[in-house]
Amino acid sequence: MSKAEIGTFIRQKRENLKISQEAVAYHLEMSQAAYSKIERNETKVKVDQVYKIAEYFGVSIYELLPPSLASDIMGENVFGLAYHYIVVGIKKIKLIFRLTKNKFDRSIKRK
Repeated sequence: MSKAEIGTFIRQKRENLKISQEAVAYHLEMSQAAYSKIERNETKVKVDQVYKIAEYFGVSIYELLPPSLASDIMGENVFGLAYHYIVVGIKKIKLIFRLTKNKFDRSIKRK
């Protein structure tokens, strides 16, 4: 996948997560039509938009970008890549813990 296909990769990730274009566009404070152009590679995605999209999807920018581009950014640095996956893993564990705690708290309140 080339760097010109970032929008396609973002679209695939969004569809895998079952998130609507409207929801992402709202988060980016733009119209659905404008966001659609990003996914169709008709408009270049801005760096701040990549960060916002990744945040909304609950992934790092490295998971959002095509592997070839992500490795360019990481510089094929093994330690940087390992650090990235450790940070992502910790974030996922925190999310699971928070969701489990909220579910537990709700069940306690019902009793």
